[in-house]
Amino acid sequence: MTYKYQHLMALTPNQLHNTLAKRDLPPEMREQIKATITAQKATQKSMRAKTIKVHAEWRPLLEGLRMERESLRSMRNYRSGRGQVVPNQEEITALDGYAMVLDKLHSEFELHKRNLVTPAVLARERGLPNGGIHWTDWVKDKFKERVRLLFDAIPHRQGAKVKQPFVRKTDPKSTEKLRARLRIRTLKEHGIAEQDYQLNPTERSKAKLGKLNEALRRIDNLQPTDPVPRTWSGLFTHEGEQASN
Repeated sequence: MTYKYQHLMALTPNQLHNTLAKRDLPPEMREQIKATITAQKATQKSMRAKTIKVHAEWRPLLEGLRMERESLRSMRNYRSGRGQVVPNQEEITALDGYAMVLDKLHSEFELHKRNLVTPAVLARERGLPNGGIHWTDWVKDKFKERVRLLFDAIPHRQGAKVKQPFVRKTDPKSTEKLRARLRIRTLKEHGIAEQDYQLNPTERSKAKLGKLNEALRRIDNLQPTDPVPRTWSGLFTHEGEQASN
């Protein structure tokens, strides 16, 4: 984003005041410049915070996709004759087809990240399964089926490892970090809901508090291989439940 008076944006309020005071400008123009720069700094700070937030939300999806692409690339190099296995054209075709889908998905994720669109918003708009919490949720079934057919066409070879595309793998270490962050965020919201219920004990505030109590219980019961939703409300999507707001 381009700002007016870009060369003055890095100055502190006192530095800006002193700089403008040295210029032959009408007092009202100086104040107008100060107001413009103050507003632009607020916008810049807000955009920086939003960028950090959006990038953090895309990180788990991109990390899981990166691991799968690296695994596929390693297998592709091995199968293409750089390893000890005789190349199999059907398998090469399947691996290349799978790579094309993953590469396209990676480019799509990066584009959305640059445009500062969160995965939660896109997943909701597209009606993705599981709220789009795993990268495999973002691939259309028709593309998954085409790739699986390619892998099904590979002749069986005794002792050869068979690649399974679109497996919902999770990294236990990453899962634990995500679970801990989700619990902290949910605890903060639980504290607000608890205070709200004490000050305004309605059926709605009681239901919200009860939902958050259940969310904390479910967070504690998440297994190392379970996908972790971005927000506590995602813990209820598998049952078609609606989180109270």
